[in-house]
Amino acid sequence: MKDGTGREFDDELTHFLTWYLDTGLKIYVPHYDFVHFVEGVTGLTIYRKDQFQVQLFTATPNTEIPSHTHPNVDSYEVALSGMEFFLDGKVVLPRWYANLPSMADNNLSASHYEVVRVLPESPHSAIAGKKGGSFMSVQHWLNDVKPTSVGNDWQGDTMGKHHTEQINA
Repeated sequence: MKDGTGREFDDELTHFLTWYLDTGLKIYVPHYDFVHFVEGVTGLTIYRKDQFQVQLFTATPNTEIPSHTHPNVDSYEVALSGMEFFLDGKVVLPRWYANLPSMADNNLSASHYEVVRVLPESPHSAIAGKKGGSFMSVQHWLNDVKPTSVGNDWQGDTMGKHHTEQINA
């Protein structure tokens, strides 16, 4: 599979992403560690099994997610609506594209289901549009770290003065 940057991957996480997207997106919210709130972003875990999980994120209008890494998480970010994504300081999914209606289905964004691979060492960031934004994060947790929320495996600038206390709540 090629991601939105043209890089090609064929590994466990890529196979999991393909399987998950082909299942019809059934939502299986786990009983523990299922919802997290951090500075205008809400993350809901919609699937978790062993070291794999999927989180659905929504962001309030104009929320900036600063550059950071998740050293114990390999992931694909799956665009849904209204988000501009950056990888290694470069725009990989521009907001103008996320705000265009799809040619195939005007009810969806042109960027709907575009994917970007975010390796554990890859600095990445995002900005929500003026109406907010949403995306899924399809994750493989590494190094025997128990999956919770990617906000708990965060290195980099925080999102605001309550970031650290909110992710540890």
